Amino acid sequence: MIVSVQAQSKVSKNDLRGAWKMVFDFDEKDLSEEIEDNFWLGSIFSGPLSGFVMDILDKIDIQMEFMEGGKLKITVNAFGEEEVEYDDWYLTSKGELIIGDDDEDEVWMLEGNKLYQYDKLSRGRLERQEVFLVKR
Repeated sequence: MIVSVQAQSKVSKNDLRGAWKMVFDFDEKDLSEEIEDNFWLGSIFSGPLSGFVMDILDKIDIQMEFMEGGKLKITVNAFGEEEVEYDDWYLTSKGELIIGDDDEDEVWMLEGNKLYQYDKLSRGRLERQEVFLVKR
């Protein structure tokens, strides 16, 4: 994972209007290495398992709609089935988007026209994750 040095922008309520699609931007090689490093049989299964994970992610469609009052509608289409869930969202005073509970260790920030997920590190640094949202 890369600590981002690109400029993140504050998120405003107006930025969130419309439907958003979740994108998983995993590199298969990085995923394979992660499996090798974290599972005791990882060196044997890393190639086939990472390919399997990538195939599954390609078959999952996640849509998000940020609604008034801090409600988030999440629609998941996977393997011919659709499920709708609801969660909460809010913006911090720093313009960081928080999805879900009050855990501010994981924030979403605008980078260009994409909302990227970031993990907060020490001293306010942000580490960009391989998950982002794009407007539909």
